[in-house]
Amino acid sequence: MTYDKALEILNEYGEESVWIQHCLAVSNMAEHLSEALTPKLEINIEFLRCASLLHDIGRYVSHDPIMHGVEGYNLLSALGYSEEAFVCASHILYGLSRNEAAQFGLPAIDFKPKSIEEKLVPLIDFMVDFDQPTTLDRRFASLRERNSKNVFFMKKLKEAEKTAKCFMFQLSEKVGESIEKIALSF
Repeated sequence: MTYDKALEILNEYGEESVWIQHCLAVSNMAEHLSEALTPKLEINIEFLRCASLLHDIGRYVSHDPIMHGVEGYNLLSALGYSEEAFVCASHILYGLSRNEAAQFGLPAIDFKPKSIEEKLVPLIDFMVDFDQPTTLDRRFASLRERNSKNVFFMKKLKEAEKTAKCFMFQLSEKVGESIEKIALSF
């Protein structure tokens, strides 16, 4: 998939909805962070930009914190973009186990990010609140406040926060500077 094709899909299904601003911001942040990461890590920047742009495409059907990933997976799979579809499902709280996936109507496989690009999408998503860079602490506090009644989400959110902070620390160590600071400078 090319970035132009991803943008076409986003615009077709987003129909100028407010949530596409978040998708654009996440993709722009992905490109910005790639500049700091690529001297130390091999990253498929085009895939990262496209997957970041489409990570929330399922919001055209649902704004549920889990189901939008399922709907994005369904849409992009139907359109023939299996790698980007996987990111839609796996970006949800840093992934779903095969049992969790089946519970939400996905194929009964693990939807856990494996590649560097797949791991970066949820991290970057957590570092963008609506269309503005933010800290992980602020973003997770916001997500806890908005989803406090969703027991499954809250349990998984706690795990996702640990995963995001650990991954961000690893990346910061690798590049020799704070990933969060780089993101906030964007």
